[in-house]
Amino acid sequence: MNIALMIILTLAMLTVLVVVHEFGHFIAARKAGVYVLEFSIGMGPLLYSHRGKETVFAVRALPIGGFCQMWGEDDADGELAEAYDLPEDLPSSRSYLNVSKRRKLLILLAGPLMNMALALVILWAVYLFNGHGFLNSIVSGTKLCVSFSGAIYQSLHQLIVGKASLNDFAGPVGMVGMVGQFARYGVLSFLLFCSLISVNLGIINLLPFPALDGGQILVTLAEMLVRRDLSQKAAMILNGIGFACLMVFSVVIAVNDVLRYLH
Repeated sequence: MNIALMIILTLAMLTVLVVVHEFGHFIAARKAGVYVLEFSIGMGPLLYSHRGKETVFAVRALPIGGFCQMWGEDDADGELAEAYDLPEDLPSSRSYLNVSKRRKLLILLAGPLMNMALALVILWAVYLFNGHGFLNSIVSGTKLCVSFSGAIYQSLHQLIVGKASLNDFAGPVGMVGMVGQFARYGVLSFLLFCSLISVNLGIINLLPFPALDGGQILVTLAEMLVRRDLSQKAAMILNGIGFACLMVFSVVIAVNDVLRYLH
């Protein structure tokens, strides 16, 4: 398969999976009464935007995911609120900072759960297409989704205890190669791979690590236990450190990918 097509397929797959994840946060935030500033497909420079009743729906230039920006989230100084020209009479209760801890947990969980739901729908559809009965497709697809989850947890456990090396994990280069391999076997094979990556995205985001949903869930649960909020500045610093660590890990994986490819 042409390398350019493999890259396009990889970017398209990851963008869809991330947008679905962010859509989960968006729906849960709206249900919780949080004012959502922007829901974007893509990152980087703005290509198109439309302001709905409240939220700005945007398409951005870089096809590498998307985001759901809530009022009060990662915005201790209120700069984002000013940029989106919020209504002057908007009650502070609609800020992400001020919703109840229970609603925060639901918002945070909604993203990973949407990835799991997408994986299930894909697997059910694949089994249906292969001629399984409806109920059999639901059961078989669900079992395979559980199997994917177990394999991912096992891989993470092996990494933590030192039984797995970086060579067992794929970064951007490795991902492109795997997309090409699965796509060569047809659409259904590619969809199975998409479902696996969707499950992986959901599980990884639940890890108790700063900058991930799981890290924020852990902080929220801790705040519920001690009945005191972590300051927004401290939360931003913690998330910044976590994000930096993730970037370093991603770069290490990417470099390892390239070295493995060259050898």
